[in-house]
Amino acid sequence: MAGFRRFIIKTAEVMVVLIVIFMTIVSAISGATGMQTALGGQYWIVGALLGGVGGYIGAAIFAAGFFLLMEIAENTRRIS
Repeated sequence: MAGFRRFIIKTAEVMVVLIVIFMTIVSAISGATGMQTALGGQYWIVGALLGGVGGYIGAAIFAAGFFLLMEIAENTRRIS
């Protein structure tokens, strides 16, 4: 049972890393599209950068919360 639990936890950790990458890319594309629509010209580059940074920060906060909960669960198992 411990091996299966470890497999599930590692799979969830990999999925969180993939979510961070995916959210950063999608936010950069969204920022570029929005900036191109709003201002036109070469401002899509600024939108892509701002969107990517914003997406990464949001995804990093999500990942930090997830890993915090994982650490709490691990520490709870050690005490019991």
